[in-house]
Amino acid sequence: MISGGKTALAVTEKQLIKSLDKAGIKWRRLLFTGESSPANIEKIKQGALNLKANVIVGVGGGKSLDAAKQAAAELELPVVCIPTIAATCSATTALSVIYNDRGEFQRVYVQARNPSLVLVDPVIIANSPAMYLRAGILDSLAKWYEGRAVWPSVQNPDVQSTAAFQLAEVLYHGHRKYAIEAVRLNAGRRVEDALIQTLDIVILLTGMIQTLAKGTLFTGLAHPVHNGMTLMKESHDVLHGLKVGYGIMVQLCVQKCPKKEFEDALSFFRRLGLEPCLKGLNLPFDHELILRIADKAANDPDMATFNFPVNKFVIASAMEKLEKRLG
Repeated sequence: MISGGKTALAVTEKQLIKSLDKAGIKWRRLLFTGESSPANIEKIKQGALNLKANVIVGVGGGKSLDAAKQAAAELELPVVCIPTIAATCSATTALSVIYNDRGEFQRVYVQARNPSLVLVDPVIIANSPAMYLRAGILDSLAKWYEGRAVWPSVQNPDVQSTAAFQLAEVLYHGHRKYAIEAVRLNAGRRVEDALIQTLDIVILLTGMIQTLAKGTLFTGLAHPVHNGMTLMKESHDVLHGLKVGYGIMVQLCVQKCPKKEFEDALSFFRRLGLEPCLKGLNLPFDHELILRIADKAANDPDMATFNFPVNKFVIASAMEKLEKRLG
């Protein structure tokens, strides 16, 4: 069973179907649209059951892959992920982010195992819009900013958590070295070393960090802010990684980081094409809505290990200060 969006299927189908047919493997395609929601997961499951599938192949971006992974997990089938954009690390992780059909964040499902196979074609990703790679870079950078924020509260870290934290530093420095050039190459549809290095960081290394950390170490404020922002209907058209990048800046405000560090992060994010404020994301600023977003963020399960006193008023104040400073 092959599940993917229209564009994702179009750019992969020729090679994929030719390979399956040559091997004598029976297949069927299922068009994925919308959210990685329970309804879409059930749709994939029913398609796989009707085909009597032995494996589910997810093609496309994060939501398509997350839905395919969860469907496969519930059916106890192996899953193959073929990302056609590099906007998240979904292809390599053993978890799925679940939204309702309105695009509002619901929960995260953790699977028993990672995808059995991940196939990445740099040429396909190089021919996708560069905005997706920018979002993927920002999303993966959260592994460093969130990990660094919670690391002091980790008691007796095991080998896996220690390795994850050290790899997060490798990720950070790798992005500072390659990311800007990779985005430029992507915009020019060119596959060169900086793009390959960045794809490895966004898709492979970030997924490794997530897996080693067991989904608990790298849980700061950036992703909860993203999850809270899903209450804002207008944010549903903003890429996941851009909202996470905004969340990183909110976290730095909450932590009252040194001015030099804040300005350095701001400068780098701007070079990646993100103006990290609601106005920069073309989103409205409404005090009551900000409080609702902040409340959802403050009560997010990922906040459990954040070693800083935080409530909805602290988060809302940071969002307002960021808007005043940058908006």
